[in-house]
Amino acid sequence: MSCDEEFDLDRLARDSLHFRRRELELASGEELRIDARAWRDAIAFVESGEVELECSAGERSRFAVGAVLCFRPPVRFLRNSGDEPARLITISRRTRERTKRSG
Repeated sequence: MSCDEEFDLDRLARDSLHFRRRELELASGEELRIDARAWRDAIAFVESGEVELECSAGERSRFAVGAVLCFRPPVRFLRNSGDEPARLITISRRTRERTKRSG
């Protein structure tokens, strides 16, 4: 894919035998505690809105539409720092353990 081509997130982020797609929407001001085990190999694409990551040392970084995030420790919180809902599409590797837990 060249830089000039349109990025097709729907095509990239399809559920498959090996990968799992999740959609996450956070209301304005909503905060989500990050469970390092559940998010360890996830990649998230900010599809709308703006989010802020907070690390265990208290450092914060903001990300807007188009950002690609990895949730490696020491990320503690993901919060919607904007005035509108924030939507993220996440992709993670399917494992037997996760498949059993999710049904």
